[in-house]
Amino acid sequence: MNGLFLLFALLLCVLALAFVLYPLLREPQWDVLPSRRAVNASVHRDRVQELDQDLAAGSLTHAQYATAVADLERELLDSGAIEPDEALDEGRGSGRTVGAVAIVCIAVLPFMAIGIYLTVGHAEEVFATQHSASETAVVEPTAATEAELRRQFQLMAQQLQGRLALEPDDVESWVLLGRTLVFLNDLDAAERAFREAMAHGGDQDPDLLTRYADVMAERQGGLSGEPLRLIERALEIDPHHAQGLWLAGSEAFLEGEVESARRYWERLLGVLPPDSPEAEVIRGNLAQVAQAATEG
Repeated sequence: MNGLFLLFALLLCVLALAFVLYPLLREPQWDVLPSRRAVNASVHRDRVQELDQDLAAGSLTHAQYATAVADLERELLDSGAIEPDEALDEGRGSGRTVGAVAIVCIAVLPFMAIGIYLTVGHAEEVFATQHSASETAVVEPTAATEAELRRQFQLMAQQLQGRLALEPDDVESWVLLGRTLVFLNDLDAAERAFREAMAHGGDQDPDLLTRYADVMAERQGGLSGEPLRLIERALEIDPHHAQGLWLAGSEAFLEGEVESARRYWERLLGVLPPDSPEAEVIRGNLAQVAQAATEG
């Protein structure tokens, strides 16, 4: 009698679990929103088309059109269009939460029912319950493909080159072109763009100096020579420039100059937020420097 009653109670538990788990485990029905990168690229295309229409209608001069296009391109880069989207991570987090709730329901509810029955009914036999492992499918958002982003930035590079053909003294456009070409992995052209920016008055900008040095170092396979001189020049202009301190410390450490590396990285650690991941990396580097000094 007790066994039959327990079996009946377990069937009721299964029925109750079905009502709870079905909404959790069924495939989500909502529409997937476009990614931030896709939205940024779409808005940029629409705004460029509006400028093309204004130019064709005679509402804008060629100079006004070129300036407006450059501003839009700068906004596209600064908006984080090439940064990874957060929607995928949010979808995964949501899927993990739903899965955790489902597992808790499956694991806890039957045992609660059995515990109550054992306390009240004093059954001699308990039927074992078998838990089914269910995994929720995560619907990944449709992101702008790398090919689409490359086409967008290739168009941006062409527009910047056309603008610079008319206004070669525009330092900001040269820098923007260099950044765009770095994204396109055209390091030769990016180096030429940064060199032009330097030649047209950007040689006092520590950001440009370190960007230029970084591209040169990637092309030649190291920071020695001209890249290092550019970094030292950037630090003369701004002794607390984070990228310059990082690169200078890295080169010193690779050359075995552990004391110089320690000084650069200690200055960098004073610039970075204490709780940032970058600060944690620098603390690890300083620990390696201390170990190398001890072994030396």
